Amino acid sequence: MADAKAKKTRTVKPVYVVMLCRDTGGNPIKLTKEDVDILDVYKDADALLSRLDSSDLPEGAFYKRIALG
Repeated sequence: MADAKAKKTRTVKPVYVVMLCRDTGGNPIKLTKEDVDILDVYKDADALLSRLDSSDLPEGAFYKRIALG
């Protein structure tokens, strides 16, 4: 009987996002990380769209799709 290969475990690597917010004139808005709140994190686009359609998010809330891979 051949030696069984060790099952590989999949590791999840963190995602780091560098963002810049601009006003309607295109000028950068000074923000600090303390000024930013992460409201939710979704892996499923349908769940995200349901949340966006529910209209219970504060004004100015937005999402950013981050492609991993």
